[in-house]
Amino acid sequence: MRRQPCIAGLVIAGILAGCAGVHVSVRYDDTVDFTTYGTYRIVRPAPQQQERRGAVRDRLFTQEVIREIKPILDAKGLKEAPDRDSADLLIVFYGTISNQRSYAPPTYHVGRRGRVWMTSPGHVYSIKKGALVIDVVDRMKKELVWQGVGKGVLHPGRPAAELVASVDEILKDFPPQADLAP
Repeated sequence: MRRQPCIAGLVIAGILAGCAGVHVSVRYDDTVDFTTYGTYRIVRPAPQQQERRGAVRDRLFTQEVIREIKPILDAKGLKEAPDRDSADLLIVFYGTISNQRSYAPPTYHVGRRGRVWMTSPGHVYSIKKGALVIDVVDRMKKELVWQGVGKGVLHPGRPAAELVASVDEILKDFPPQADLAP
């Protein structure tokens, strides 16, 4: 009789573990020729972005994201501009982490003669959800030309580290390659 609560707990833990990870989506302006850009400048999150509900306000998080972005863009042939006014692209980012509560209902067992008893009580559990948004802005036009978003259920012990680790996945296909039409 004691096995059912353990099995229910394992099922819930398996579901949560299967949901973990950051899923990436990318949008961009397909009329823009990304080969014309040569320099970038990373812009720290603006105060109004950090006032959002759940915004990551940790300076170490900001520094870690910048440390992840720079080598990726350098490897793609872009150079860091000495100042904001001489950059072709401005890289703006922010992260959010929020707690979500959910309820797992109780489980019951029905015996041979129709007798019903509860095998495990219902309980509330918490999960952390997060998002990292990286915007690429054309400085001259002051227009958003590319946006990558990584979001999902995060590991409860190290949610910010998981967002930082998603930078590589978010920027994997930046800049978008021109379609090679025959």
